[in-house]
Amino acid sequence: MTFILTLSLTFIVVSIAMWVFLRLGAPVYRLDKNNVITLLELVLAGDATENDWHVFMGIPLRHCEFLQAIQQRCSDLSEREYIGEASVTLFTEKGTQALKLILEELKHQDFDQ
Repeated sequence: MTFILTLSLTFIVVSIAMWVFLRLGAPVYRLDKNNVITLLELVLAGDATENDWHVFMGIPLRHCEFLQAIQQRCSDLSEREYIGEASVTLFTEKGTQALKLILEELKHQDFDQ
């Protein structure tokens, strides 16, 4: 008798959990212009970690072509000027200057997300 009761309660709990997960859906992480500006400012200040940078490089930004283009430019810059946590900043001096230009362009660009 206890086996059937335990099995029934387990089935009910799992069914409720599945229903809740299906109704809520998966969480969506969506970066906006301000998030990218904050990240670039942290990188330039030397306060961003390698993980911060890699997460930014890995998040799809399909919702905004301009941010996707910024991400691609940053990715290209990473290929050439990224040095990681070996120094105070994540980028060489040339890379830091390029990031400053990207940041200024981003701050002055007005677009819909």
